[in-house]
Amino acid sequence: MFKKTFSEFGYLYILLYCLANAISFVFISHINKTHNDLLNIVMIFSYATLLFNFINVKKLDNLYGAVKKNYALIFFMNVATLFNWIGSFFSLNYIDPATALCINLSMGPITTFFILTPFKKIKENGHLIFAIILIILGMILITKQHTTAPVYHGTSNVLLGVMFSVIGGIAGGFVGICSQKITLSGFSLSQVLATRFYLLVTVCAILLFFYGKVSVADIDWKFYLLSSLLIVIFPLVMYQAAIKSLGPMIVSIFIPFAPILAYFLQVLVGGYPFNLITILLLIMISASVIWLARLRQGLTVIKRVEEKP
Repeated sequence: MFKKTFSEFGYLYILLYCLANAISFVFISHINKTHNDLLNIVMIFSYATLLFNFINVKKLDNLYGAVKKNYALIFFMNVATLFNWIGSFFSLNYIDPATALCINLSMGPITTFFILTPFKKIKENGHLIFAIILIILGMILITKQHTTAPVYHGTSNVLLGVMFSVIGGIAGGFVGICSQKITLSGFSLSQVLATRFYLLVTVCAILLFFYGKVSVADIDWKFYLLSSLLIVIFPLVMYQAAIKSLGPMIVSIFIPFAPILAYFLQVLVGGYPFNLITILLLIMISASVIWLARLRQGLTVIKRVEEKP
């Protein structure tokens, strides 16, 4: 009975994570229109960094001692995080949240697939490439559709938004790989998050200082605290709770549904027109990402079986 209840909560956690992911992209798109996007990044991730360092306040000596031993990996994760979130935030200045989230979540699995899957296995499993082709085809079609829609203000803007999304998604794949390696080195989730956003905050703060023209008096501190909870902290907590309850395989199947939720949210609250072709393309891309994840997991299981003595 207890295990069943715990599992049921697991599905609630992953639903909340997908919903939070969708809400965060719709919310970022909104605040980028009303606030300086560099200031948004600096404040939101400064709060997140302070919180996760506070969680580890009794073990900061051990934490930063471990950072010194793994400085190259920590630095690489910070670089990947920098491009991941800059790509995500800036893409939402040019394209709608659902498309940005869809491209972001699609490029991550594709990136990790090509990095972690041996070339021999790729050649032997042509259906893996077919799943990737479907994902890319869906992204091309949805981009093509947006370039002809007046609401997106021209082809060049859409292509710029797609470029930022692709960069963010590829960087997200590297973030996942780095996070896994750092966790295997003995870091807890909160310790990884305590050291992950330093470069992002620093670079954006420097850019803000020279180009942002923002006064400290203009900063709404409470607003950015709530924004950090909504965009960073709550989604990550729900994601980890879902992983703990259901395992990464089931969680990876549900995550691609986030862009579909984002699409309905942006139509309901963001003023975007509903388009049946767009939602069908989002469903096709999401289904292809799920298929790719399952095929990749199947190869991992086969590899483990083959490695057994």
